[in-house]
Amino acid sequence: MKFGALYISDYYPERYKSASHYYGEMMEQIQYEEELGFDSVLFAEHYVGGYAFPSPPVFAAAVAQKTKRIRLGTGVTLLPLNNPIRTAEEYAMVDVLSDGRLDFGVGRGVLKSEYDLFDINESESQGRFHESLEIILQAWTQETVSYAGKYYKINEVVALPKPVQKPHPPIWAACAVTPESFVWAGQKGFHPMTVPFAYPKHEDLKSKLDLYWAASKAAGHDPKTVEVMGAYHLSVADTDEEAHALGREYFTRYWKFFAGLDQKVAWKSSDYKEYKGGLSKLFGNASYEDLDQGDCVIFGTPERCTRRLQRAEKDFGLTYAIFEINFGGFPHKEAMKSLEMFAKYVMPNFK
Repeated sequence: MKFGALYISDYYPERYKSASHYYGEMMEQIQYEEELGFDSVLFAEHYVGGYAFPSPPVFAAAVAQKTKRIRLGTGVTLLPLNNPIRTAEEYAMVDVLSDGRLDFGVGRGVLKSEYDLFDINESESQGRFHESLEIILQAWTQETVSYAGKYYKINEVVALPKPVQKPHPPIWAACAVTPESFVWAGQKGFHPMTVPFAYPKHEDLKSKLDLYWAASKAAGHDPKTVEVMGAYHLSVADTDEEAHALGREYFTRYWKFFAGLDQKVAWKSSDYKEYKGGLSKLFGNASYEDLDQGDCVIFGTPERCTRRLQRAEKDFGLTYAIFEINFGGFPHKEAMKSLEMFAKYVMPNFK
């Protein structure tokens, strides 16, 4: 199993002295993650709601200059909100500057307020998402790009630079809730990025992944080439009580922040029927106890964290676990300690 970190951090001015402090803590954590043997670090893209992370390629380029081995990825790039040629060129530049360390995670996003900000109708999200990725793959693998779609029209554009990795960087597709996302990712042969905290009952996520594997098999893809990623929150300590006391406090803060992001602007598009009622309905109904009992958070002693990941490995075929470690303003010192304990006592059980 591989391990990485995911930065989709909520920003609290009272917690961080400045934006420099906020980004500086992340950079220090990432450099330590590389030292400890973590495989990757992924960055999310957001523009509204209380995040302060609008440009993953800018931060990834900075990280590339301060690291040597750890892979740099997105979790995820919001394709419908960006011009595909610009996206292709920016991330190809990251791949070049990192000597071929880019993992490209893609998704549509779930915040209507972000679509409103860019004056894009959320009902167009799926079409724009699929067209955008087709263009990006052309830009990375062909000398010129020509495309005539419903949303994008491009004529003989030379997109530069080209990525170092051939034919292109690995593609990871967000598979969060909608069955269609699992089926589509399977058909395309992309690696699935899952969100286990949306599934307190393991059988629910397993049934969605069954859709992925069926579609992948029907399309003729080799299952041995696929990695299954799951995103978790992490809090490791000497005792379960200590890990939960710390984890619960900051996870509860993050949970309220996340579930309330779109309470004022609920989705109306049929493309997002699973999100009817907003994120508060989709994710907010599960209690902390539900998530803990469902092994949806990796909180506890190293032994307990190991058992939880072993269960996910068995139930989901999980091969790649990535962790949010600075959720809810989680203290930097405690995050560093948690990373160290995980690397020292949990990772050896899987490597």
